[in-house]
Amino acid sequence: MTRLKRFCSLKLGLAMGLTLLLGCVAGPTLHETRRGESVPGPDTTLQAGEMRAEVVQVTPNRNEIQVRADDNRTRVLRYDPSRTRVTYQGRDYSVENLEAGDIIAFQTFGRDSTIDTIRVQQPVQARATSTPARPGSSLTRGEVLEGTVDRIDYDRGIFDVRTRDRGVITVALPFNARTSDVDAFRRLRNGDSVRLEGEFVNRDNFQVSSISNR
Repeated sequence: MTRLKRFCSLKLGLAMGLTLLLGCVAGPTLHETRRGESVPGPDTTLQAGEMRAEVVQVTPNRNEIQVRADDNRTRVLRYDPSRTRVTYQGRDYSVENLEAGDIIAFQTFGRDSTIDTIRVQQPVQARATSTPARPGSSLTRGEVLEGTVDRIDYDRGIFDVRTRDRGVITVALPFNARTSDVDAFRRLRNGDSVRLEGEFVNRDNFQVSSISNR
């Protein structure tokens, strides 16, 4: 009986120690970082088999993530809601928690290159508040973009705007866009003059928070 008690006490102590250790290892939550409550430095390491890219748009109804790779090429990744894992600072999240401008590292599985795991290396909010922007990019919040609608992809929630001083900018609706902005987006037509408020996630991509006609 004494041995059994000692064994049980040992197991309990190990379990409590593991719980405390995991609590110490895990960093701030993704939501805390997005709110600016805790902004850790960027994770720049790549594990074996991983690739790095910047999120341009998440399309849940198609299970697709549009990303811009390090070579500046845009590609579309497919994910499986039941299998794809998204992690940040030791915690798990759903793909729908990703936002345009997030820097991610990912691995694929299967012949169709479906995403297996996604590690958020740096949320867009952390890039805006704690790290220098890349050359030619602007991450200032509250930016205003004016121009003419050049191309619209209603299924993906993106459109191009031809501006006077920046050339053609790709504009994306956030996943949690307001109903009024979604309706305004649906009413857009090629050639419309628009005034947009939001933020640049890089030199050529703009995440919109408000859409109005000029």
